Amino acid sequence: MKEMKKIIIASLFMLVSVFSFAQEAEKQDLKPTKDYLVGSFADNWFISAGVGFQTYLSEYYTAGSIIDHFSPALNVGVGKWFTPVMGVRAQFSGINARGYNLLSTPYIDANEMEDGAYKMNFYYMNLHADFLFNIHSQFYRYNPERKYELIPFVGMGWFATLKDGIADNEFAANIGIINQFRINERLDFDVELKAAVLRSAIDGNPAKRFNVPASATVGISYKFGKETEFKQGITPDIIAEVEKKDALKESELQNQNDALKNSAADQQRKANDLNKALEQEKQKNAKLQKEIEELKNRPQTTSTQTTAPAVTPKAEAKDFTGVKVFYEIGKTTLDDKNSANLENVAKCIKDAKRKVTITGYADSSTGKLSVNKKLALKRAQNVYNILVEKYGVNKDMLSIESSVVDPKGLAPEMMRMAEIK
Repeated sequence: MKEMKKIIIASLFMLVSVFSFAQEAEKQDLKPTKDYLVGSFADNWFISAGVGFQTYLSEYYTAGSIIDHFSPALNVGVGKWFTPVMGVRAQFSGINARGYNLLSTPYIDANEMEDGAYKMNFYYMNLHADFLFNIHSQFYRYNPERKYELIPFVGMGWFATLKDGIADNEFAANIGIINQFRINERLDFDVELKAAVLRSAIDGNPAKRFNVPASATVGISYKFGKETEFKQGITPDIIAEVEKKDALKESELQNQNDALKNSAADQQRKANDLNKALEQEKQKNAKLQKEIEELKNRPQTTSTQTTAPAVTPKAEAKDFTGVKVFYEIGKTTLDDKNSANLENVAKCIKDAKRKVTITGYADSSTGKLSVNKKLALKRAQNVYNILVEKYGVNKDMLSIESSVVDPKGLAPEMMRMAEIK
């Protein structure tokens, strides 16, 4: 009974030692380890269990049938990963060892002898703490979605036999590998191969040798805790990559800004040219309006008076080119005053005897494009009708077209006019 108490106390001490080490390593959270961050104490825990078979390698391993040296194996453990590469676990493994031994040892069956040795059978438990090392994360970088990982481990433990009236225990060195296959974010399938090395005194054999219980198990590992994956840390490589991307983005934005500036300058120059042309057309229209008023106010002469020779067509013809008439917003017909302005233009067209084009304009910023095109065309058609129907211009001398213009930088009048040229 005293021996069992020692075993229990030693087991508790070992478990407390493992978790104390884990807590001490986690006192400072979020410390960089290569490319990844160490999380809090509550992160990256796992619990595992497996079943399989084991064999007890001892002095009399060749005695009897090979099957007599195999028995069931069980392991249950809990552990934590500190980094993608390093972790620890505490594991219980057992439960039964079979083989052959001397007649004087306590676990033999005196009625079953083979090759000078007696069949042996005893129950045991091996409580051990292991250091885990992830080969793939170390040499191939951490990848939480990797399908297979190779994890060797080494550790120390307390190996104790269990039989009524008999209790013995020894320190044991443990070594093995875990072949881990990913199922999902939380679950892994484990194939574990391990061996414990301890003195042969554990089974009552007085020879100063070492025995090796070796096992192969399959099982499941379940990850739990606040986080089950490691987050990527900020490294010089990452900083350099971010700075490179920022520099490229800044350069791209600068190029776009320069292009917008150049485009704005071009638009402004075009707007200035159009405004200058508008001013010139206003001056021409004012001149024509003045001439019309003078014609209206000129006194009529009697038939007996000799009149001065009329202005030759060639002298007048140059005055009508580029003439513009302006409409009210949304309108497609001229009022009487603006309609009268076309009388002199009609005379010039008749005298010049050459074809002219009437272009109607509308803006593109309001309404539908199709509606604006119709509006511009109706304005050109309105001038055409006045020249043909009211002032008798030959329709073969006229052609019409429409234009929808961008109002940016233009005077409002330029978007509601008709031009004759």
